[in-house]
Amino acid sequence: MTLQLYLAFVAATALLIITPGPVVALVTATSIRWGAKNAFWIIAGTATSCVIHMLLVCFGLSALLAQIGEALFWIKWLGAAYLLYLGIRTLRENSALAADDLNAPPAKSPRRLYGEGFLVAFFNPKPLIFYAAFFPLFVSAGAPALPQLMILAATFFVVSILIDSGWALAADRARPVFMRLGRWGNRITGGVLVMAAAGLALSRK
Repeated sequence: MTLQLYLAFVAATALLIITPGPVVALVTATSIRWGAKNAFWIIAGTATSCVIHMLLVCFGLSALLAQIGEALFWIKWLGAAYLLYLGIRTLRENSALAADDLNAPPAKSPRRLYGEGFLVAFFNPKPLIFYAAFFPLFVSAGAPALPQLMILAATFFVVSILIDSGWALAADRARPVFMRLGRWGNRITGGVLVMAAAGLALSRK
């Protein structure tokens, strides 16, 4: 793999990851509600799911999964349903963000936040098939594919964590604005999660 090809992959990866989706919606909603430190547990969960997806791609199992369209269809709907559940719960919360909430402990444990991040990322099969089509574009035909795929997967993993962390920190900085909005803050973050669920559900098979 040439340096130019690798740098092109890094640039393309950054552009793809920075686009808002279900993971970004969950990370930002969590960071607004409980701060970036707790959103990092969400990112840890999504990162674990990312590792599983990358291993499937590197070892060629994604090609097999791509043939099981019906299974991926139901996995997608499970992910959309879970995001919808999280969004509705946020919309129904009676408590509004207040100044005292800046340092208040979250209503969810780190384990639960980690689990939410993992489930939302894992039940979104779209990236898995996308990685399988995207990675080979940057693999040099004159060298063994597996080492190159492992390098690309590790790079994608690092870039995704950095960008998701950036979303978490940016949302954390916006917390005072949402506190001034009162209950509308909950409605906005809940609405973002509901829209993310709709986007996942309506994505083409």
